[in-house]
Amino acid sequence: MKPLRSTARSRISVRSAGVAAVAALLLSSCSSTAPGVAADVDGTRITDDQVDQFAEVLCAIGGVPGGDAGSPTKTARFTSLQILLTNQLTEDATDVSKVPQQAVSQMLEGLAAARDSLPSDQQSTFDQVAKDFARSQQATVQLGRQSLLAAGQPASGITDQTAYAAGQKIIAKYAEQADVKIDPRFGTLVNGQLQPSEGSLSVPVSDFAVKGADASSSADLVSLLPASQKCSSPS
Repeated sequence: MKPLRSTARSRISVRSAGVAAVAALLLSSCSSTAPGVAADVDGTRITDDQVDQFAEVLCAIGGVPGGDAGSPTKTARFTSLQILLTNQLTEDATDVSKVPQQAVSQMLEGLAAARDSLPSDQQSTFDQVAKDFARSQQATVQLGRQSLLAAGQPASGITDQTAYAAGQKIIAKYAEQADVKIDPRFGTLVNGQLQPSEGSLSVPVSDFAVKGADASSSADLVSLLPASQKCSSPS
């Protein structure tokens, strides 16, 4: 009889271990991203490399004396992901193809000086993100204006600022419901907004989150990175 009890225990142990392994796998797949992925938005990945490349661009734009080239701060990386994530969420939540090209071109013209100050190997990264940023900002204004009009607000009383704020709220709600995974090192989504973590990439809350609510700052990508948070050696 003893061998039978031993065999029964072994089967229970194996079964329990199997259940635990499956549970661990499911939990890890739901709560984190794949290695090298900073964020995943409904299957569209924002990689660590993309975050670092744009963070370096933000650093170069800041031009803080004494900063180490190619070594963006934790805050610069966090801000980089904020912008890339906002661009992707806006693209998913709106139809950016309907944004007038003229409006995008006008915003990019305002960034020409910053672009020209970059080394040639960083200009392509700047061009792509700046274009996506301009489209997302304009799409957010359009989305907000449509929402306010649908709510009965007269067109004459809707400014770009109020439309942008309304559009941001809609996109934040979309982010809460979308399948968004964030590498915990960067932070978590709270009410549809990326908030910094307490882990190895912990950073003070960026002014980007505050300025994002103010449409008057949305026309200048460079202004989104405060001087105190631009490139310098990592802390």
